[in-house]
Amino acid sequence: MKKRIITIVTLLLPLLVFSQGIQFEHGTWKEVLQKAQQTNKPIFIDVYTSWCGPCRMMSQNIFPLAEVGKAYNANFICYQVDAEKGDGIEIAKKYGVRAFPTYLFLKSDGAIFSRASGYKEAKDFIADSKSALADMNDPKPIAVWEKEYIEQKNDPAFLLDYMNKRSKLGMSNATLFDEYLKLISEEELTSDIVVKIYIKDGQQLRVNSFAFENLLKNRNKYIAKLFGFVSVYLQAGILNTVHDAAKSKDEQLLATAIKAYDQIPENPALKRKDEIYIEYYQRTGETDNYLNHATNFCNNYLMKMSIDSIDKKDQLLSQNLEKGISSGAFSKLDSTSLAQLKTDLAHAERNEIGGSLNSVAWQVFEKVIDKIALQDALRWSSRSLELSPRNVAWIDTYANLLYKIGRKEEAIAKEEEALHSAGKKDTKWLEETLAKMKAGEKTWKKM
Repeated sequence: MKKRIITIVTLLLPLLVFSQGIQFEHGTWKEVLQKAQQTNKPIFIDVYTSWCGPCRMMSQNIFPLAEVGKAYNANFICYQVDAEKGDGIEIAKKYGVRAFPTYLFLKSDGAIFSRASGYKEAKDFIADSKSALADMNDPKPIAVWEKEYIEQKNDPAFLLDYMNKRSKLGMSNATLFDEYLKLISEEELTSDIVVKIYIKDGQQLRVNSFAFENLLKNRNKYIAKLFGFVSVYLQAGILNTVHDAAKSKDEQLLATAIKAYDQIPENPALKRKDEIYIEYYQRTGETDNYLNHATNFCNNYLMKMSIDSIDKKDQLLSQNLEKGISSGAFSKLDSTSLAQLKTDLAHAERNEIGGSLNSVAWQVFEKVIDKIALQDALRWSSRSLELSPRNVAWIDTYANLLYKIGRKEEAIAKEEEALHSAGKKDTKWLEETLAKMKAGEKTWKKM
């Protein structure tokens, strides 16, 4: 009888494991690599962040499914990392993770052979695992492609295949895209093939690239094929260039980015010029220049937007979404994803404007001691709370500004309000700030 029970348990054990969905390892990255090498199994990594909505939806709705667990547990050592904490920081950096969630498929030695990203329905997520396994067994690995590139770099057909291979691995195609565009005819520069490459790699453009120049020059033709994404990709090229310039404090490269910005027709979706400078000076730490542009942006633009006008934009976004739902444009989204989209768009403009005000106010709080500048920041923070009164982080910003200005009792009361509004969320950071306020200690970094 005892033997029979053991046999039954042995037979049921795999089913019990799979019924629990994906079984993620809980050790360090080093330990995961060691286990992969010992078992000779590839690794699946879910790279997420704590603030990412689609990441949470995958963890709640997809990872626990039995069919998903069966597909992944049998074929991979599975691991999860927060891209902003612990081992996740280095993993995200090493494998060029820029969007969340990102799914990495690695060999047991850590070499990447496939990747995917975004929220997926179960069948699509399982399909990703099958596609990854096919990529792993590809008889033509990236090293072979790299050797062939030396001989075939002037062959447009080869470059397309090579870019497709690199895209699967999350590798940049910026240089190859430029090379491809220079090889094809003027007529082909706006072809459907090129459109597909922009869709894949448009977010990685730089203003000094041929791909950026081509998109800008032929923008009217591309609008019919890429719609609003033409502005998205052009803006990405400008911001990427600004970020490059900030790394080396290259004012000349910044000027090149601004010149490209001036060539783009006005569009409500584009950042304002002050925001471009803010991006640069925030990254370079040039406080005076940052404050000059930030003050101008907040006082002469954000603070002049009435709450009614902001709400009208939100209503328009929601109405357009409903029209899209009625037309079947979102038919592939499940009810949970659709509900989340409706929630996100309901106050998208409020969150965008309030977030910008709060962000600049917080930067001023951390980096400035001038009382006039701090009073300006307090007004911006106050407006952000008019737009979203229960946003815990924004209440905390307002409390810290009050405290730095010297209004201690008001600051403590506001920080207690933030603590109360946080509910069951992690409140350690709020508690630490409140304790410092009551003790009369600085709550900002040393300047």
